[in-house]
Amino acid sequence: MDFRRNWLEGFRNPSDQVRFEHIGSWNEGRANLFIMKTKTKAIAIIFAAMLMAGCASTVSQVAVQSAIQITDPNKVKAIAITKVAAKIRRGTDIGDLRSGGFCVKHDDIKWRTGNKVNLSSEDLVDVFREELEANGWPVVGSTENLFEGYDVSGAEVLVAARITEIDTSMCAPSAGFGNWDLKGSMRMDVEWQVYSPAARSLIGKIDTQGSSILKEKSDDAAWELLSDSFGLAVNNLLADPKFLNMVERSSGLAQAPTSDAGRLINNKRNNYQTITAALGHAKLATVTIRVAQGHGSGFAVGDGNYVLTNSHVVGNAKNVTLVTKDGVSVNGRVELVSKDRDVALVAINNIRLPTLHVNSSVPKSGEQVYAVGSPLDEELNSTVTSGIVSGTRLLEGYNWIQSDTAISPGNSGGPLLDKNGSVVGISTAGYQMGQAQVGLNLFIPIADALAFVGLRVE
Repeated sequence: MDFRRNWLEGFRNPSDQVRFEHIGSWNEGRANLFIMKTKTKAIAIIFAAMLMAGCASTVSQVAVQSAIQITDPNKVKAIAITKVAAKIRRGTDIGDLRSGGFCVKHDDIKWRTGNKVNLSSEDLVDVFREELEANGWPVVGSTENLFEGYDVSGAEVLVAARITEIDTSMCAPSAGFGNWDLKGSMRMDVEWQVYSPAARSLIGKIDTQGSSILKEKSDDAAWELLSDSFGLAVNNLLADPKFLNMVERSSGLAQAPTSDAGRLINNKRNNYQTITAALGHAKLATVTIRVAQGHGSGFAVGDGNYVLTNSHVVGNAKNVTLVTKDGVSVNGRVELVSKDRDVALVAINNIRLPTLHVNSSVPKSGEQVYAVGSPLDEELNSTVTSGIVSGTRLLEGYNWIQSDTAISPGNSGGPLLDKNGSVVGISTAGYQMGQAQVGLNLFIPIADALAFVGLRVE
């Protein structure tokens, strides 16, 4: 037999060869049985290896970075998260659902849908809060009071998260017994948007990643993987020095860009007999600025061919419509924008508007001031409110005039006038509590506004 010959050739002791010959066919049959068992075992090993390869589908994990610890919360602005969204199309395949002892693929996992797993981005706000609190970062906003809702009124910086990609693999080892408890792994990419409510502008964006592994079966595995992965993405955000720079309190005054090419504009003083006459002229110089997303206010300076307003009023528009007190529509071109200082300069052609005199001096506390604009609705254009200057403030590196003069959405960009009818500030932000005015409103000093758009007055 070939097998016997090969087997015999493997022995070195001749007596062993004889002994093998002597036992004859019984050993030969046993040898054949040995071959069958060996082949069966090899096949079983190969089959098990194939199944294990199917089971070995742990999603690649993200390195855990060291979050920056905040020891003095007063040096960082109060932060609140306003939204967690997902830029993932409903029904998108984000991973595999496996089952059985060898975790053989059973189905695809779909975003917000699926056979046994339903993933969503809800309830991650508290995960964000907990990560910040654990590292000493000042954070506001709570989901615990169901009657008052999620209150972020104390926030100086708002953060929103957008989950852009998810990769996950989950397994139900006991699915054959009707138990769909899961284990698995996940990885996600998150885009963070950081927003300043005071400047009403986006400060910047940061991308981070998060991941997690769940080795023990759980009846809430989908949520545990999602929240742990998101938590690591938050941790890695707190480890990024760029984020700290965005939310750190300014230790000094921000300076306007200097340029020798700053445009010189006329600054003709108008002499009024009464404040009523001054306000009447101010209404003619103040316009409603209409854009796709709503409206704001603005006012003419110089020779009547420039209109000042807030940058958050014009947004990213290149062209806007200016509507005068008498309902005349004028085309305007957005010429310069300072998003940091929330000021925009709009140029107009073929027409000249009545202008306002600029008073670069900051009014003192207790002085009477007046705001003109189009609060809430365009039909309320030329609305005048009055109050006193409460004081000046240095917030986020910029000077502000604080006044109890009432302003509402739509007033933004309109003029704040002194008792002589001269512009001293631009209406910008109003604080509210429970949708009610509380007399805490902020105005950009006119000298700052002009400097940040490169204008100088004679």
